[in-house]
Amino acid sequence: MNRRNFFLVALMLCAPVSAREWRSTDGSRTVEAEFAGLKEGRLLLRSKDGKTAVFPATAFSAEDQQFAQQAQVTLEAAVNAKPLNFEVNQILQEGLLCRVVNELPAQKGIWAASGASFLVLPSSEVPAERGARLLARTLYHAGTRTFQALDGTTSLINAYSLNLDEAVTAALQIQISSGGDPAKQAPLIVEPLMEKVVVRGLGLPVGKGYFITDAAFAEGKHPVAIHHEGKDVPANVVKLDSKRGLALLQCTAIPTQAGTFLARDGATFGQGIFVASMTLNPSRRGFEQVTMTTGIVGRLIDSTRFQHDAPLVPDAVGGFVLSERMEVLGVFFSPETRSLGKQSSSSSAVAPPEPRGITECHRSELLDEMLGDSSKGKRLPGVPELRRGSLGSDKQGVADLLRKSCALVVSNREIMKTPPASTATSSKPAAGGGSGGGNAPPAGKSLSSSGIRHNSGCRYFNPAKLCQPGEGTPCKICGG
Repeated sequence: MNRRNFFLVALMLCAPVSAREWRSTDGSRTVEAEFAGLKEGRLLLRSKDGKTAVFPATAFSAEDQQFAQQAQVTLEAAVNAKPLNFEVNQILQEGLLCRVVNELPAQKGIWAASGASFLVLPSSEVPAERGARLLARTLYHAGTRTFQALDGTTSLINAYSLNLDEAVTAALQIQISSGGDPAKQAPLIVEPLMEKVVVRGLGLPVGKGYFITDAAFAEGKHPVAIHHEGKDVPANVVKLDSKRGLALLQCTAIPTQAGTFLARDGATFGQGIFVASMTLNPSRRGFEQVTMTTGIVGRLIDSTRFQHDAPLVPDAVGGFVLSERMEVLGVFFSPETRSLGKQSSSSSAVAPPEPRGITECHRSELLDEMLGDSSKGKRLPGVPELRRGSLGSDKQGVADLLRKSCALVVSNREIMKTPPASTATSSKPAAGGGSGGGNAPPAGKSLSSSGIRHNSGCRYFNPAKLCQPGEGTPCKICGG
């Protein structure tokens, strides 16, 4: 066995699993190892256990040699650039649009962004959320991309990966797919259509700045706030119980007292009840007068839920199930989601209650469980016990008390929308021939303010700014 094959077999024995498979020139042998360096025709590989070995680069296939050459260039560039701090600005299907950030001198906690935007390929190490910040991370160049913004403007941006092998593979794939055509060596990525929405719902104050609300406010890591005295005060998610659909928020800037949210006796089958439905006022910044309806407990599901048949106000964001003694037997949540900037099509007047059949709600005992850690048998420090008993004897007085004591939870977020399908159609002659009004109109072109030309099947097409086919620069999505 010659020296080259000896080293190859030796490395095969010591590296059963690693980052990449390397193949010998004749394809008869493979080894899994990480690229560690290339110099003067000598290739350094690192096995899974950290051991390194040196081989002639010519011992491997042409594809592996090309990979090693690209990897060395990429590695040297990353070392020269040094680790960077960066922050996620936008989430794309192809990765995360980021910018370099640095903490301002003499201003601790204040970070400023600088330089052009760049793309970071998807990674479990980078949270896919706007504002996520990574510090002192090495970025490996993964080729160039053409970024098209929603306004139709395009720009070249660099792409990077936190993993060397991934970056090299991505860059080589672009080179191969381009076929050597420079115009194709910067694949197009498009800014997604994002719809801004606001979610509002009911929050139950449970003392010491804690609020219990629907789990939808805690899922997805969206910012959440408590609306208080005309302002949205940021809150933190302390606990999320997705199985039961509840979340516990903390907003220390808003001191609250523990409410009387527990009944002395739990709900029983066939028990007469009142349901207090909470609806938002026309400004969506507070609650309307509470609507009370009556019914019975129709089913005891388990220790955490029961069902009732009382009518509910259709646009209620939540409410309470009360016993005839005005004790809270259960609660329910139904957050409202609306697009920002769009007017509601519903009337500002509260719609009359309508039967929904059997409706499910949480037992009030579950609220107390949210204030503790069942695995440790302890409650959150400083949080008072929820009180048991009646809210009063006057039904209207109880309704007013609930409205004043409840909190409004708010969350602003962005939802990625699917681009509209092409609407361009070929023209067809009218029956009987000729060029009468039965013919479909020509597709047409429009010109964006940046000089990009779009056809009528493009999502950037603007019928108010029609142009001639030869005007402007063709859009890279539709061809103009």
